[in-house]
Amino acid sequence: MNESFRQEILNNLKAQYLRYPELQPQDVVKFVFQAMLGAGHLLSDRESVTSYITREMNMLHADPEEPLLEPLSPDWCRLNLRRAKTQHLSPSMIAGLMMAPGAFVSYSREDVLRFCTELSESGGTELNDRQVPETITDETWLPSHSPLYRERYHPVYRVISAEWIPYMDAVCGIASWLSGRDRPLVTIDGPCASGKTTLAQKLSAVFQTAVVHTDDYVIPHAQKTTERLAIPGGNCDDERIVREIVIPWKNEAPVRYRRYDCIQDCLLPEETLPDCEVLILEGSYSNLPRIRREADVRIFLDISSEAQEARLRKREPPESLKRFHDRWIPLEDAYFTAYGLPDPGCIVINAIPAVRS
Repeated sequence: MNESFRQEILNNLKAQYLRYPELQPQDVVKFVFQAMLGAGHLLSDRESVTSYITREMNMLHADPEEPLLEPLSPDWCRLNLRRAKTQHLSPSMIAGLMMAPGAFVSYSREDVLRFCTELSESGGTELNDRQVPETITDETWLPSHSPLYRERYHPVYRVISAEWIPYMDAVCGIASWLSGRDRPLVTIDGPCASGKTTLAQKLSAVFQTAVVHTDDYVIPHAQKTTERLAIPGGNCDDERIVREIVIPWKNEAPVRYRRYDCIQDCLLPEETLPDCEVLILEGSYSNLPRIRREADVRIFLDISSEAQEARLRKREPPESLKRFHDRWIPLEDAYFTAYGLPDPGCIVINAIPAVRS
């Protein structure tokens, strides 16, 4: 276990002692077990997980005072169900959060036993060596909370990947819309390399989505006049996005669209958008005025120039990186400035480094 991973578990455990003073050694063992192994051992299929959470949440009172998420480690966190209820997170959405691809288990039960033993020897917790069960290494053994902890705090939570932590405002924004309405148009905008496509993919694990990329709606060469390109965001064919995507979606009509191939300078054969409950329009320029006024949930991913540069260098060859510096980034910056993005109507998410791999 690397030192940063170890230290984050210790810091989060200290926070647990502050929030839950009655924390017992048995609860410390459970905390470490979940911090290192997550909850994959408890998952089956999504339908079964949803059904179980539904029964549990039907018996819960919503509690806006509970934290929604409590970090366990760089890989895992707890999602409190009473608070989730106030955020309109349905059992199906929670099951999706639990089962979405994310953090992987890179530690063993032997590692958990070793870490708990080290804790007992360090004196940093009330855990002592007699309270570290050797059964941790038994694949059939699962930890449980102490009777005192259950009586005092009534814990009701699920363990999900910590990769969700920066994105929960976006998840809750969509969930809130769906609690009283249906068929939201969600836009995900932001600078290149801020993680827009990744977020769209992650949301597809929680909601029934279809994703349209603004990269497929660059204007054809014939429309690239000096006048058109002088307009901030003018290289995006927002007229066609509205005509092919937005208007049919809003009218609950079939959405038939054609992606643009910039190499061949032609429109590809028509496609039909699959049935879905959420339509995500992902990519730069998805907040152009024609689109913005029709969007229901608008997400903006922000990123520092240093982090953006690091990500671009990692994914782009040198000749492509130069095009980003010379053309794409200046065009995006002009667009953000011209339209005041992100504006107060956006859910702003600060892009952060990925969870430890």
